[in-house]
Amino acid sequence: MIQSLLLTLAPVLLAGEDHLEKITAAGADVARLWELSRSYDGDETREEQRAVLARILEVDPDHEGARKGLRHHRYDGRWFETYAELSRYRRAEDARMLAEHGLVRFRDQWILPRDVPFARMGWVREEGGQWTSPVRLTARAREAERTAEGWQQQDLTWVHPDDFDKWREGLWKCGDRWLTVEEADRFHSQLGQWWELAGEHYVALGTLDRAGMEWARHYADKTWADLARIFGLTPRERPELLVLRDVDQYNAFAGGDPNAGVDPTESTGHSSVHYAYFAEAWFDQQEDQGVYRGSGVCYWDRSDDQLAPFGRHAVRHAAAQSFVEGIDPSWESVSLILTGGEPFQGEAFWGEKRVPRWLRYGACAYVERYFRDPDVGEDGNPWWTRDWSIGNIVSLGGLGELEAIFAFQLDSNDIEGSRKRINESGLLVSFILDGGCAPVIEKHRAFKQALREDGDAAEAAEALQQAVLENRGSLMRYAGL
Repeated sequence: MIQSLLLTLAPVLLAGEDHLEKITAAGADVARLWELSRSYDGDETREEQRAVLARILEVDPDHEGARKGLRHHRYDGRWFETYAELSRYRRAEDARMLAEHGLVRFRDQWILPRDVPFARMGWVREEGGQWTSPVRLTARAREAERTAEGWQQQDLTWVHPDDFDKWREGLWKCGDRWLTVEEADRFHSQLGQWWELAGEHYVALGTLDRAGMEWARHYADKTWADLARIFGLTPRERPELLVLRDVDQYNAFAGGDPNAGVDPTESTGHSSVHYAYFAEAWFDQQEDQGVYRGSGVCYWDRSDDQLAPFGRHAVRHAAAQSFVEGIDPSWESVSLILTGGEPFQGEAFWGEKRVPRWLRYGACAYVERYFRDPDVGEDGNPWWTRDWSIGNIVSLGGLGELEAIFAFQLDSNDIEGSRKRINESGLLVSFILDGGCAPVIEKHRAFKQALREDGDAAEAAEALQQAVLENRGSLMRYAGL
């Protein structure tokens, strides 16, 4: 390689006899050659300098100054004379490391592909291998500090010991003020100022009155056991869900409201087909760091006697959306948005999912309207929600083709058809969980295992779908259709 470079520079050497004499006079004295190269520091003598540097490398192939002067690149203990040569080497190295070790390059380290989004966002791997965000670490440190100083939490709001007397009076801390519950309800009725109630399994955010929020927390927590049955695992942290007080506020939060400073929180438009949706495009800024808030969102209009009874079903659906996101996130897409400022890409976001869309919505529909109601008295029907839901399907022409349900396309221009599709997916999950069909139970168990153990969940989901298809007769008998 060096010999070919000298041949290339031969016309330059011959063109300058004085230059040639200086190189010859320096001989193999690297120090003299290096000083000579330093004397050619202008653009008009760049070729002469390259000739001297090439001569240095003949004598000392690892001379760093000469290598850098010729714009060579050092990597992996060797020098590459062109960037193209280095790039070919790195591409081959990438392929080898992935094939042999299952690792990918991230900056100056080799890591597992699933860890790239967290490293990109600057998260920290804690003892036990879990990744934790800087925002969470900061909150944890603040929590420990305030706990040590005697602070306590009213819901999720920290209260200093000096304010405990106001708390004992039955007042609620709202920003810097202490308000009665009626005043607090008005304060928390606005977007961004909602109540924050921690439940056993979820954190319920919402703009309902206090009593309504306590019911919302209760109904959300009731979904946990069934969702664990469906997926075989649970989120590492308590998911959030958002419960809004009426359809106008719901639409403003979904589609965005410039007057309220609210950006759109969904990309699909599916909020319009139901009273709950998943806010897949909900991002927030906390302490100069972007935070992904993607959560289930619903509305519960407690002031409308006709709509109010459906509130608990909406809450259940929203809670399930948050649960599924907690076990099946899209961190690659999210990390690129948070670190690179890229626009939200719905196709990429949903393409990362391991749980197919029909099963995600089917789980939401199950805990919304196919669950066994433990609050029904001895003379009542604990499966009234299932009967009600199947009756809805019958009234709309019966169960559709299973292949179409598995494809699961929602259309905001076909609200009735989309609502039916969500309901139908719930029936399929009901059959999988409660139908007692042995082949389906077996494939469902395999899917849960794949999801838990980072196996091929897509293949396991397809096998589950096939088992349902092959046992359509059992499904129809189970549903009484």
